[in-house]
Amino acid sequence: MSLANAASAEDSIEIRSLLESSGLPTSDLASARPEFVVVREHGRVVAAGALERLGASALLRSVVVTPDRRGSGLGHTIVLELERLAREAKIERLFLLTQTAAGFFARHGYQLMERSAAPADVQRSEEFRSLCPASATCMAKAFTGSVQETSVSGRLYNVLFLCTGNSARSIIAEALINHWGRGKFRGLSAGSHPRGAVHPIALELLRRMKIPTEGLRSKSWDEFAAPGAPLLDFVFTVCDNAAGEVCPCWPGQPMTAHWGLPDPAAVEGTETDKWLAFRSAFQALDNRIKVFTSLPLTSLDRIKLQERLDAIGKTAPPGAR
Repeated sequence: MSLANAASAEDSIEIRSLLESSGLPTSDLASARPEFVVVREHGRVVAAGALERLGASALLRSVVVTPDRRGSGLGHTIVLELERLAREAKIERLFLLTQTAAGFFARHGYQLMERSAAPADVQRSEEFRSLCPASATCMAKAFTGSVQETSVSGRLYNVLFLCTGNSARSIIAEALINHWGRGKFRGLSAGSHPRGAVHPIALELLRRMKIPTEGLRSKSWDEFAAPGAPLLDFVFTVCDNAAGEVCPCWPGQPMTAHWGLPDPAAVEGTETDKWLAFRSAFQALDNRIKVFTSLPLTSLDRIKLQERLDAIGKTAPPGAR
């Protein structure tokens, strides 16, 4: 297998065929002249992707992998190579439109944004004007500027919740901030020693409260310290054990606070006892997250914001004395 920085003329027919079979647009390839990179395996193109340069920005587009090689990491390889080329070219931000791969690109640090907030050069591209439907998700990734500077420009604030097992409290918090964040926050969660499965009562409680549960999974916090992980704006620990552990080096220099709560998954006794514990944790996190999402983040200086974050974590859980 080999990775080429640029596709050859001979690759163009294979690239077009691969894009068409995957339902991706090809009608503007001649006019837009995107710069393709490809992965070849046994003499054939098995993955491709392109940059379409548009002033100080660029479109990351036409990322495609043959059906027999999907899930093998080739898409990741293509995206990293395109990002390397973008950095070499001093591109400030990459933009993309996707109908099916928002989760994949989110894991590479791309943030949801309003399509109308993209620069004029990007909006004039054929992909934005006509080739991708209005239902496509718009995402972007900045290569310059601080997290706080780019947050104000329209991307989501990334909020990571940590506990030891990542099966209950942090999962509930992730779901709640995605629900109450209303497009301003993106919730994430992880554990220092993940159990590998979400607690069934946590999932059932969220469903009963009409909170979406799609995509919730128990995972290691190492996932958010790896190359290509999303830049983090806030990291909150929700259990005392995780707060006392040495955390990885998070990308983005996030603000942190401890929002500790008793572990409902540790409660023994009747099924009623367990449900009461989960409902108490849910209510405490729901209250805290509602306060957090209502903070005027752009008008508070860092010291004042830290004070508010710490104060939220000291809010007593329901029924506490």
